[in-house]
Amino acid sequence: MKARIKHIYEIIAGAILSFLGFTGCDDIINPVCEYGMPHATFAVKGTVKAEDTGNPVEGIKVKFRQHVDGREDENGKPYYEEFEFSSDKDGKVETSFVEWPDVNDVEITFEDVDGEENGGRFAPDTLRGKDIKINLDEDKESSWNKGTYNISFEEKLKKATE
Repeated sequence: MKARIKHIYEIIAGAILSFLGFTGCDDIINPVCEYGMPHATFAVKGTVKAEDTGNPVEGIKVKFRQHVDGREDENGKPYYEEFEFSSDKDGKVETSFVEWPDVNDVEITFEDVDGEENGGRFAPDTLRGKDIKINLDEDKESSWNKGTYNISFEEKLKKATE
Protein backbone atom coordinates (compact mmCIF):
# COMPACT_ATOMS: atom_id res chain seq x y z
CA MET A 1 0.00 0.00 0.00
CA LYS A 2 2.85 2.45 0.90
CA ALA A 3 4.54 1.81 -2.44
CA ARG A 4 1.32 2.58 -4.33
CA ILE A 5 0.79 5.87 -2.42
CA LYS A 6 4.43 6.88 -3.06
CA HIS A 7 4.03 6.11 -6.77
CA ILE A 8 0.85 8.22 -7.00
CA TYR A 9 2.59 11.08 -5.14
CA GLU A 10 5.52 10.98 -7.60
CA ILE A 11 3.13 11.16 -10.57
CA ILE A 12 1.21 14.10 -9.08
CA ALA A 13 4.41 15.98 -8.11
CA GLY A 14 5.88 15.44 -11.58
CA ALA A 15 2.70 16.68 -13.24
CA ILE A 16 2.63 19.84 -11.07
CA LEU A 17 6.29 20.64 -11.87
CA SER A 18 5.79 20.14 -15.59
CA PHE A 19 2.60 22.22 -15.54
CA LEU A 20 4.09 25.14 -13.59
CA GLY A 21 7.54 24.99 -15.12
CA PHE A 22 10.82 25.12 -13.24
CA THR A 23 13.88 27.29 -13.54
CA GLY A 24 17.29 26.79 -11.98
CA CYS A 25 19.11 30.09 -12.49
CA ASP A 26 18.80 33.83 -12.97
CA ASP A 27 21.58 34.97 -15.25
CA ILE A 28 21.85 38.68 -16.03
CA ILE A 29 24.75 38.29 -18.48
CA ASN A 30 23.01 35.61 -20.53
CA PRO A 31 19.21 35.61 -20.27
CA VAL A 32 18.96 32.07 -21.69
CA CYS A 33 18.38 30.05 -18.56
CA GLU A 34 20.04 26.69 -18.13
CA TYR A 35 20.65 24.60 -15.03
CA GLY A 36 23.89 25.64 -13.38
CA MET A 37 25.78 28.73 -14.38
CA PRO A 38 27.53 29.58 -17.64
CA HIS A 39 31.27 29.67 -17.19
CA ALA A 40 34.52 30.60 -18.82
CA THR A 41 38.11 29.74 -18.08
CA PHE A 42 40.33 32.63 -17.01
CA ALA A 43 44.08 32.12 -17.40
CA VAL A 44 46.22 34.49 -15.34
CA LYS A 45 49.64 34.87 -16.95
CA GLY A 46 52.27 37.37 -16.01
CA THR A 47 55.94 38.12 -15.58
CA VAL A 48 57.68 39.63 -12.55
CA LYS A 49 61.00 41.38 -13.20
CA ALA A 50 63.37 43.65 -11.32
CA GLU A 51 62.98 47.25 -12.50
CA ASP A 52 66.70 48.10 -12.38
CA THR A 53 68.09 45.00 -14.17
CA GLY A 54 65.09 43.61 -16.04
CA ASN A 55 65.94 40.14 -14.67
CA PRO A 56 63.12 37.77 -13.70
CA VAL A 57 62.39 37.56 -9.96
CA GLU A 58 61.59 34.24 -8.30
CA GLY A 59 59.63 33.78 -5.07
CA ILE A 60 57.35 36.82 -5.21
CA LYS A 61 53.97 36.15 -3.59
CA VAL A 62 51.27 37.28 -6.01
CA LYS A 63 47.65 37.74 -4.91
CA PHE A 64 44.91 38.09 -7.49
CA ARG A 65 41.93 39.76 -5.78
CA GLN A 66 38.54 40.52 -7.26
CA HIS A 67 35.46 42.16 -5.82
CA VAL A 68 32.62 39.65 -5.93
CA ASP A 69 29.22 40.80 -7.30
CA GLY A 70 28.86 43.84 -5.10
CA ARG A 71 28.94 41.68 -1.95
CA GLU A 72 30.17 43.04 1.35
CA ASP A 73 31.92 41.41 4.31
CA GLU A 74 30.62 41.48 7.90
CA ASN A 75 31.99 45.04 8.35
CA GLY A 76 30.19 46.43 5.30
CA LYS A 77 33.39 46.61 3.23
CA PRO A 78 33.64 45.14 -0.28
CA TYR A 79 34.16 41.37 -0.24
CA TYR A 80 37.16 40.21 -2.22
CA GLU A 81 37.94 36.70 -3.37
CA GLU A 82 41.67 35.94 -3.48
CA PHE A 83 43.86 33.55 -5.42
CA GLU A 84 47.48 33.34 -4.26
CA PHE A 85 50.51 31.99 -6.11
CA SER A 86 54.28 32.62 -6.47
CA SER A 87 56.56 33.56 -9.35
CA ASP A 88 58.85 30.76 -10.61
CA LYS A 89 62.58 30.94 -11.45
CA ASP A 90 61.75 32.66 -14.77
CA GLY A 91 59.57 35.25 -13.01
CA LYS A 92 56.47 33.66 -14.54
CA VAL A 93 53.11 33.53 -12.81
CA GLU A 94 50.41 31.27 -14.19
CA THR A 95 47.11 29.90 -12.90
CA SER A 96 43.47 29.63 -13.96
CA PHE A 97 40.01 29.81 -12.43
CA VAL A 98 36.37 30.04 -13.53
CA GLU A 99 35.03 33.07 -11.61
CA TRP A 100 33.94 36.05 -13.71
CA PRO A 101 36.24 39.04 -13.02
CA ASP A 102 35.42 42.65 -13.76
CA VAL A 103 38.70 44.33 -14.69
CA ASN A 104 37.65 47.46 -12.77
CA ASP A 105 37.34 45.43 -9.54
CA VAL A 106 40.60 43.47 -9.87
CA GLU A 107 43.81 44.01 -7.90
CA ILE A 108 47.06 42.08 -8.24
CA THR A 109 49.45 42.59 -5.31
CA PHE A 110 53.12 41.62 -5.16
CA GLU A 111 55.07 40.89 -1.98
CA ASP A 112 58.67 39.73 -1.56
CA VAL A 113 58.53 36.95 1.04
CA ASP A 114 62.06 35.51 0.77
CA GLY A 115 64.07 38.60 1.76
CA GLU A 116 67.52 38.93 0.20
CA GLU A 117 67.28 35.66 -1.77
CA ASN A 118 66.49 35.69 -5.50
CA GLY A 119 67.88 39.08 -6.45
CA GLY A 120 67.43 41.12 -3.27
CA ARG A 121 64.52 42.65 -1.39
CA PHE A 122 61.73 44.25 -3.39
CA ALA A 123 59.10 46.78 -2.33
CA PRO A 124 55.46 45.62 -2.38
CA ASP A 125 53.35 46.88 -5.26
CA THR A 126 49.78 46.68 -6.57
CA LEU A 127 48.33 46.66 -10.08
CA ARG A 128 44.73 47.72 -10.63
CA GLY A 129 42.27 47.55 -13.54
CA LYS A 130 44.02 49.86 -16.01
CA ASP A 131 47.32 47.92 -15.69
CA ILE A 132 45.70 44.53 -16.36
CA LYS A 133 44.59 43.25 -19.75
CA ILE A 134 41.73 40.77 -20.21
CA ASN A 135 41.51 39.32 -23.73
CA LEU A 136 39.20 36.67 -25.17
CA ASP A 137 41.54 33.97 -26.53
CA GLU A 138 38.97 31.35 -27.49
CA ASP A 139 35.28 32.06 -28.03
CA LYS A 140 33.15 28.94 -27.63
CA GLU A 141 30.14 30.77 -29.14
CA SER A 142 27.88 28.96 -26.76
CA SER A 143 25.39 30.09 -24.16
CA TRP A 144 26.97 27.62 -21.73
CA ASN A 145 30.77 27.89 -22.08
CA LYS A 146 31.88 31.44 -22.81
CA GLY A 147 35.42 30.40 -23.81
CA THR A 148 38.92 31.16 -22.53
CA TYR A 149 40.05 34.59 -21.39
CA ASN A 150 43.67 35.57 -20.79
CA ILE A 151 44.38 37.97 -17.92
CA SER A 152 47.89 39.30 -18.46
CA PHE A 153 50.29 41.69 -16.76
CA GLU A 154 53.95 42.60 -16.57
CA GLU A 155 55.29 43.96 -13.30
CA LYS A 156 58.69 45.56 -12.70
CA LEU A 157 59.44 45.64 -8.97
CA LYS A 158 61.59 48.31 -7.36
CA LYS A 159 64.26 47.40 -4.83
CA ALA A 160 63.18 47.96 -1.22
CA THR A 161 64.92 50.75 0.65
CA GLU A 162 65.62 50.83 4.37
